[in-house]
Amino acid sequence: MAELLNDKKQNPFAGWPMIVFWAAVLVFTAHACTRMVAAGDTWVAMACGRHYVNHSVDTVEPFSANSHKAGPTEAELEKYPQWFRPVVKKMHPTGWVNQNWGTHAIFYWLAKTFGSEGEYNYNMLVVWKFTVSIIAAVCIFYVGRTLNVTPPLAAVAAAFALFVGRSFIDIRPAVFSNMFIPMLILIYCLTTYKNIKYIWLIVPFTIAWCNVHGGYIYVFITLVPFAGFNLLTCPSKTWFTTTGIKGFYHTCAAGITALIGTILFNPYHLTNITHTFEVSVSKHAESWRKVNEWHPAFEWDNPVGQETAFLVMFIIAWLAFALWVIARQFKPSVDRRRRATRDIFSEPGSYQWPKIDLALMAIVALTIYMAVKSRRFIPIAASASCAVIAMFIDQAIRMIAARINFNKTGKFTLPDFPKILKYFIIIAMAAATIGFGTFWSLKFKRIYLDPWPRDAIRNSVFMRMSASNVKPFDVTQFMTENQLSGNMFNYWTEGGALAFGQEPDPETGRIPLQLFMDGRAQAAYDHSNFILWQQIYAGGPEAYPSRRANRPATKKELRKIGAWLDNEMKKRKIWVFVMPDSEFQRMAQYRRDREFNRVNYYLVALPGHKDWRLAYIDKDQRLYIDISTEKGKKLISDIFTEKAKFPNEYTKNITLANLLLRTGSPAQIGRGFEFAKKAFEIRPNPQTLSEVTLVARTFPSLRKDANKCIEDYLKNFSENKLDISKEAGYVDQLSAANMAARHLSSLTKKTDPKLSKEYSRLAKEYVDEINQAHKNTKW
Repeated sequence: MAELLNDKKQNPFAGWPMIVFWAAVLVFTAHACTRMVAAGDTWVAMACGRHYVNHSVDTVEPFSANSHKAGPTEAELEKYPQWFRPVVKKMHPTGWVNQNWGTHAIFYWLAKTFGSEGEYNYNMLVVWKFTVSIIAAVCIFYVGRTLNVTPPLAAVAAAFALFVGRSFIDIRPAVFSNMFIPMLILIYCLTTYKNIKYIWLIVPFTIAWCNVHGGYIYVFITLVPFAGFNLLTCPSKTWFTTTGIKGFYHTCAAGITALIGTILFNPYHLTNITHTFEVSVSKHAESWRKVNEWHPAFEWDNPVGQETAFLVMFIIAWLAFALWVIARQFKPSVDRRRRATRDIFSEPGSYQWPKIDLALMAIVALTIYMAVKSRRFIPIAASASCAVIAMFIDQAIRMIAARINFNKTGKFTLPDFPKILKYFIIIAMAAATIGFGTFWSLKFKRIYLDPWPRDAIRNSVFMRMSASNVKPFDVTQFMTENQLSGNMFNYWTEGGALAFGQEPDPETGRIPLQLFMDGRAQAAYDHSNFILWQQIYAGGPEAYPSRRANRPATKKELRKIGAWLDNEMKKRKIWVFVMPDSEFQRMAQYRRDREFNRVNYYLVALPGHKDWRLAYIDKDQRLYIDISTEKGKKLISDIFTEKAKFPNEYTKNITLANLLLRTGSPAQIGRGFEFAKKAFEIRPNPQTLSEVTLVARTFPSLRKDANKCIEDYLKNFSENKLDISKEAGYVDQLSAANMAARHLSSLTKKTDPKLSKEYSRLAKEYVDEINQAHKNTKW
């Protein structure tokens, strides 16, 4: 609802009602920050940030064997005159170009500075996320106020903008752009409606932005329509809002100065500009953008983000614009022959018909178009447009109200704002704020502060919010403590966490076990490396026939695939690969669903190759090694003789249980069973119980002991379920109980059908509870 008052009259919402509106903005902004979004880029940021803090910013890449090499090299400089080569080396460096370096350094500094006793305080990254989002909401509110939108409607615009972008607000550098874009729109509005010299704020603003995220290019994209439309509308100041010819000159000068500033005050100088175009419009740019977040907004089955709120905003934008266009037709026609109608716009207190801000409308339309084409721009489209949508609604209501009042009184003024409506708006917003605030606060407590059913160890607010509890913390500790070095193959989005978990060389910052690839994409890798990673992960040319035919690979084909992969690993001196357990589970699901064209045979064929053995396993990660290499032989020997160092007793016991139970040696089976029982005692979960059930099903001599272990666990769990349910990590124990009940149901099916049915009933009850627990811990 718009403020039905002439601009010169007192704002009826001034004073204490503003507390209500600000509270609403803060509550809805806080809610927007509570979404759980996986943190792949966060761990890249932490690894890079540590490197920058300890070794400064350069183009020498320390994490991967396949990354860009620092340059320009002497051979590349030969095409330039001798006197110009130092300038090229200084102003256009090549190699690892990280436009997000500032954010990465901030992330690492926050986590380290506010940590204690050598531990990182990752929750500070959550504080950063909330802070940046609140600043964005404040800017959106003031954009609305600068556009003369009434305070409650400006507050709704700010709250709704954050709500629309909620599922895309995570902990990574791009969130800085969610803040900078409404700041930029505010600068444009101040320039247009207050003073043209405000445009000079874009100089320090752009310099700051270009050092934390590549989204700074939005400044130069939007300067074109801002300057262009303000110039075009100069002759029609009666109809259009414009900065005038002086404003155009100031905008051009400020834009050129900002461009120079981004080149001079950035460690990559001119490369910071050229790299943006390489990422955006190079011949391989489309290939890099095949990841889900680059897909169109209205791709309904896309797992990244939630587009429904954006669709609602999109529809509201069109409706508001249509209402605004219709309302503009209500302007009284001026009869030059009649004094009464000639003076209605010039009388004291008369309503001034709003002018058209063509430049701002063009910027908003462009930004919404960007979001429609690529869903990753949804939060910035909401930040840029919601205040302008509010302006359309506000102006439409004012125009209609002024015309109605004119028809009634003959005076072209706005009526007084009804007190009843004023207090209704205040009470409604207060009620919504208190209601939603209370509900969301209780939900926040349950999901982020109460004992977390999903994990008993890594369960801080950050770990829950970013799903980082499954990252390779323990496996990287295993790598470090056993001094693994050389080259590895890895899942590319896990690369940042694998780099951060290692101990870098104090002199160079290089990590001992070099990655194959990580999520930095074009910033650190040539496109050919990305294609190579995809080919290897799929299984190479030997996997093509079965994938194309959507059929399972035969044993003979699997041997060929494994041989090809082993040769590729040896050719690249890779003797280790680390993969998340979820990928193995995903491949198994594809095979059960007979979606063989989606199976990545790296995870199927290489572990079955005679030269590759499992060397480490935990609940979330697996590490394999090439035992034909000297390093591999030593490590596997150390593991079997218990000389290898493990992060904790759980990982030691589960790894040895997995290895020994699959040796085929009767002498090792009993030993493996003891390790399995110890692992199960330390951490009851499906992984440890699966080793015990393997013994029960496979080894007759140990079957009785294994089944008793399973029975004892289920009995203890059932008797103490209420207390256990209040503990962190409850879902693991519940899942183990479900597995135990299913095993015992199968075991007693013939000997005691009644008991078997009871176990089956328990298993179903536990499955339902597991599903409910997962729903209750999602946000």
